[in-house]
Formats: sequence, C-alpha cells, structure tokens
Amino acid sequence: MQAHTNGHFDALVELIKDVKPGLADSAIEPDQSVVEDLGLDSLDILQLSRKIRRALDPDFDLDAWNEGARRHRRSVGSLLESIDSVAAA
Repeated sequence: MQAHTNGHFDALVELIKDVKPGLADSAIEPDQSVVEDLGLDSLDILQLSRKIRRALDPDFDLDAWNEGARRHRRSVGSLLESIDSVAAA
C-alpha cells in the first residue's frame, strides 16, 4: 500500500494518536484495525471522525466507512482510502 508516501497517512496517524494518547510511541501501520489492534472504542472513533472532518476531509462519512467494516476491518488504510477517494473526486 502506498499509504506511507501519502501525506494524509502521517496526518491521520497524528489524529489517531491525539485521540488515543497511549499510542504516542507506537508505530501505526495501514493494515492495523483501529478497533482490534489500536484499541479505539466507539467514542474514540466518533472523536476521530470529527478530527478527520476538521483536518483532512470535511466530507468524511463515518456511516459509509462503517458499512464496509466487514470487508476492511476498520483498518487505518481503509480510513485513508475513504479520505483519499473524496479528495480525488
């Protein structure tokens, strides 16, 4: 995945760490699940979505992203794809 070369990836990682300060010293990879691997709960995800809308993508749709959760496991990469797909449109 090209997420590491994407400026949005670094910004997204910072937002995740802002929501979950315990991850500050952790390496976050695109294939990690924000729920299963990083430990964000539903309130954390709601807060993260607000931060994404403010900082990266005002059109980010948390409900649409959640609809694909079975397919993408709520991965960091799937968040990035959702952000980038709107930016490319």
